[in-house]
Amino acid sequence: MVRIAICGVGNIGKVHFGSLRSMRGCEIAGLYDTQGAPLRELAASCGVHAYRSADDLFADGSVDAVVIATPSESHRELTERALRAGKHVFVEKPLAGTLEDAQAIVEAAAMHPRQVVQAGFCERFNPQFIEAKRAADNGLLGRLRCIHSSRISPYALGNTAWELGALDTAVHNLDLIMWLLDQTPTRVFARGVRLYPDSEILHSITILLEFANGALVTDIITWLSDAAHPLGHCARARMNILGESGSFEIDLSTRPSALLTANEFREIDTVILGGDGYYGCLKLQFETFLRSIEEGSPVLAPVKDAYRAEQVVLAARHSLQTGKAVEIA
Repeated sequence: MVRIAICGVGNIGKVHFGSLRSMRGCEIAGLYDTQGAPLRELAASCGVHAYRSADDLFADGSVDAVVIATPSESHRELTERALRAGKHVFVEKPLAGTLEDAQAIVEAAAMHPRQVVQAGFCERFNPQFIEAKRAADNGLLGRLRCIHSSRISPYALGNTAWELGALDTAVHNLDLIMWLLDQTPTRVFARGVRLYPDSEILHSITILLEFANGALVTDIITWLSDAAHPLGHCARARMNILGESGSFEIDLSTRPSALLTANEFREIDTVILGGDGYYGCLKLQFETFLRSIEEGSPVLAPVKDAYRAEQVVLAARHSLQTGKAVEIA
């Protein structure tokens, strides 16, 4: 039985709390948040211990693992402290507030090889993207030449104070793209527009990625307001992966995905993103996290990959600010 403490009880922290409470093989040791009132309210309503401070949490020898679901600028300190305290770590995306802090997390994980450190890339555990990765790795699509992806998320779940804005959501797609291609882009170019007058953030962003092998990727990330643009789902994601001898299409707002080659056409069924299965996808990442702790199985969302995604999303932000393409060494 793995005892897990959760740092951060905001939107995603509460989702993780609900997921972990319903899973076998683990129990919630306690919760911590710098906002005392929401912390005490949630802890009291569920009969779970509330830590008075981060010091108390890390000093608790009964805690095996820590889920870090706080704002990204705090991830480095909490991850380093958790590792020094002998805890396994699940850290949400984006990995950190700066590339320097992201690199420090990667280095801290390397210094503690006996502890599991997993990044919160839940979409890697979505059956549709797993099937796409399998098809690409098995050569069913031939050499990958381009990917077109998009993701629509509710503006209400965003935060205008976040410096990344909608690019916070883009980290998911950027990770999936590089995971599928097994490459980092050499050039990033981004443009965006504002849809609503209530903030200065860009609500819809298009990112163009160029790769050394000539592959070309476009990714469109949009935050939409329910009042102006009603959504039928919590979030919607689409991806079209084109190779020289086949394609793989994912549409998580309608029919989930389809594999199309010269010899095969197969539709793969799952649940709609935003429904129970989406949270199931979030549970699947914790099943793997627990298995890595208990059995030593490979970490399927390592923080070195989260660093790579952060590098690209920060390059996209720089491109938005300057209007120029950004080269990645």
